Amino acid sequence: MDQLVEAFPNDLQVVYKHYPLRFHKNAMPAAKASVAAGKQGKFWEMHDKIMEKYNALSDEYYLASAAELGLDIEKFTRDMADPATQAMIEADMQLGARSDVRGTPTFYINGKKATGSRSFESYKAIMEGILKEKKT
Repeated sequence: MDQLVEAFPNDLQVVYKHYPLRFHKNAMPAAKASVAAGKQGKFWEMHDKIMEKYNALSDEYYLASAAELGLDIEKFTRDMADPATQAMIEADMQLGARSDVRGTPTFYINGKKATGSRSFESYKAIMEGILKEKKT
């Protein structure tokens, strides 16, 4: 994804939707942690921390990461527990279910589910095709 953003800085907008898998016990808390960090402008930074340690997630890890990112810990904790955070994630999950999301990550490019190889080259070719169509 970072490579695509770098390759198409003026033509690509990344929209992240949560789809925590129900069988993954840490998926929902991780989603809540990223939303809570996002409320302080640090969504992607928390997302990256979560992805770095996806096999060792815990409440302690989210708090330590929030502190490392310089977040207001009281606000972070409140936002993680806020029913509005849960509701936002559940709305994303409902959208995902309606959009035929079966697992994570799932990518959509220009409203169409990207299928085939999950590679930079594959997604780059899709983007180039879209941009070529726009020009004609």
